[in-house]
Amino acid sequence: MKMKERFHAICRFLTMVSQGNHRVLFWLLGSAFAAATLPYLSLFFSARILNLLLAKSYRACLYTVVVFLLTQYGLGLFEKICRQYLDGQKELCLARTEQKITAKALELEFEKFEKTETMDAIRRTNVSSMGSGNVGDQLIVIHTLITSLLSVLYALFFLLRLFLLSDSSRNNFFTSSFSMLALLLLCGVQLALSSRINRRSTQKKIELNQGNDHSNSVANYLVNVMLEERRADDIRIGHLDHFLDVQFGKAMEHFLPMYLDFARFSAITDGKNALLSLLSNFAAYLVIGARALYGVLPIGDVLLYAGSVTRAMSDLQTFLATGSEFDYINSYLSTYEDFIAQPSMAYDGTLPIEKRDDGQYEFAFHDVSFSYPGANIPVLEHVTLSFAVGEKTALVGRNGAGKTTLIKLLCRLYEPTSGYITLNGIDIRKYSYKEYTQAFSVVFQDFHLFSLPLDENIAAGTEIDEAALQSSLAKVGLTDRVQQLPQGVRTRLYNNNGSGVDLSGGEAQRTAIARALYKDAPFVILDEPTAALDPIAEAEIYEQFSQMTAGKTAVYISHRMSSCKFCDRIIVLDHGRIAEDGTHDTLLANHGIYANLYETQAQYYT
Repeated sequence: MKMKERFHAICRFLTMVSQGNHRVLFWLLGSAFAAATLPYLSLFFSARILNLLLAKSYRACLYTVVVFLLTQYGLGLFEKICRQYLDGQKELCLARTEQKITAKALELEFEKFEKTETMDAIRRTNVSSMGSGNVGDQLIVIHTLITSLLSVLYALFFLLRLFLLSDSSRNNFFTSSFSMLALLLLCGVQLALSSRINRRSTQKKIELNQGNDHSNSVANYLVNVMLEERRADDIRIGHLDHFLDVQFGKAMEHFLPMYLDFARFSAITDGKNALLSLLSNFAAYLVIGARALYGVLPIGDVLLYAGSVTRAMSDLQTFLATGSEFDYINSYLSTYEDFIAQPSMAYDGTLPIEKRDDGQYEFAFHDVSFSYPGANIPVLEHVTLSFAVGEKTALVGRNGAGKTTLIKLLCRLYEPTSGYITLNGIDIRKYSYKEYTQAFSVVFQDFHLFSLPLDENIAAGTEIDEAALQSSLAKVGLTDRVQQLPQGVRTRLYNNNGSGVDLSGGEAQRTAIARALYKDAPFVILDEPTAALDPIAEAEIYEQFSQMTAGKTAVYISHRMSSCKFCDRIIVLDHGRIAEDGTHDTLLANHGIYANLYETQAQYYT
C-alpha cells in the first residue's frame, strides 16, 4: 500500500470517527504528542542533570530536577487522561460500527440477504468476531502511527545537532562527520531490512486470515451449536457429542497448523528484528561514546544522543511495522465501507399507501414467474391471481410447490423474475417499501420470538396498547396462561438473560399469531400457523379465524387439509403453477389434487 493511499485511508477513517464526536481528534493528537514527547523530555533532562552534577552546579541541578518532575508529571497526567478517553472512544467506535452493520443488514433486500456472499460479507464486517482489524483497533493503530512519527521528528532534531557537533581539527574517524554518516547508513540498512521483514509478516497474516475464513466460520458455528440450550436434548439423546467433536476437530485441523506455522514465522521475524536493533544500538553507543571521550560533547549528552538514536530506530521500526499493520487493518475498513455502500433496495418507490377504513386493498399477480439466482427450474411459473378484499384463501400443495415463495413475493421479500404484482392496480414497486409492508400481518413457519417481555414481543416495536394487547391474547387463547406468568405480560421470554420463562411450541405459535393480530393490518398471512398445536387446539383456532380476521383479507398456508374448510377459497399449487382454484366442496367434487390430499389425510382420522 503506497504512502499516499495510506494517508488517504487514515483521513477517511478519521472523518468517519469524528462524525460521532469532533473532539476525538483533539484527544488523539494530544495523546500522541504527549506520548512522543515524554521519552525525549526524560532524555533531555537526564543529560542536563548529569552534566550539571559533573560540573558541580548543584543549585542549578536542583532547579532542573524540580522543573523536570513538574513537566513530566503534568504531561504524563495529560497523556493518561487522553489515553483513557481514547480507550472509551475505541469501545464507542466498536458499538457504532456494529450498530451500522446491523442496521444495514436489516435494510438489505431479503433476496440479497439470503445469498452466501452477503452472509460472508456480514461475517467479515462483524467487528465482534474480529480478533484485530476492526474500527476500534484502527483508532489505536493511527494513534501509534502519529506517536511514532512525532517521536522520529524529535529524534531527527537531536541527531541533526549531533551531526553538527564534529571536530575536523582532530584526525580521527569518530570525531569527524564521516562517523555520523556511517552510523546513519547502518541505521538505514537496518530499517530497509526491518521493513522487508515486516511486509512479509503482514502478507503472511493476510494469507492466514483469508485461508482460514471458511474453517473459522465452521468452527464458530459448531461451538454455537454445542452450547445452544435448545439443541442440548438432540445432542444428548442422539449421541451427537462425538460427531460434533469430530467435525470441530476437522475444522481445527485445517487452521491450527497454519496458526502454528505463523507463530513460528513470527518468532523468527521478531528474532531478526531484535538482532538488527542490537547491532544499530551497539553502533550508536560506540560512535557517540567515542565522541564524548574525545571531548566533542559532554559526557551527559551521551544519554541524550545515544538514547535519541535508539528511540529513533525503535520508533521508525514501529512506524513501518504499524504502517504494515494498518494495511492489514485497512482491508477491514474497505470491506466495511463496501458493505455499507450496498444499495438497500433494488426498487424502493415513493408512493404512500392510501389509508382506508374500509380495508379495500386488492392485491393481484400478473403472469408472475420466479427463479432463484443460478437455478434452472423456476419455483413459480406464469401465476395470475387476485385476492378479493375480505376473502379467506388457503394455499395448499405438496412441499416445494411454491406456496411460501408466492407469499414472499407478495410481501416484496423477493422480486418477480418476470411479471408484476399490483396493489389497487399500481405496481407494488412504486410504493414505499416501508409503507407497503405495513399492509401485512405475517406469521411465517420459522417465526421468532425474542428474549424480551411478552408485551414487547407482541407489540413488536410499536407503542403498547393495553386493550389491543389483551384482545390479541384472548383471541388466541393465551389469557389464562399469561395470568400464570410471574409478571404477567411483562414477563421476559426465554432464559437468554437468566430470568425468562420458556414457552411450549404451541404457546409460542399462539404468541406469534397474537403478534400478527395486534398489528391490525388489512392483509393477514399465516404460513403453517398451527403446526405446533394439537388437533383440538387447531380446531379452536380455525373456528375463531373468521372472527379474528373479520373485515380483513387472509391467506393461510397449511398442510392440514381440514383447515381449508374454514376458507372461502382454496388455491392448489403444483410444480409452481396454479393447478386448481375453488371452494372446498367444489374441489372435492373435481377429484383432483386437492381431493386426493384431503382424502389421504382423512383416512388417518377415521
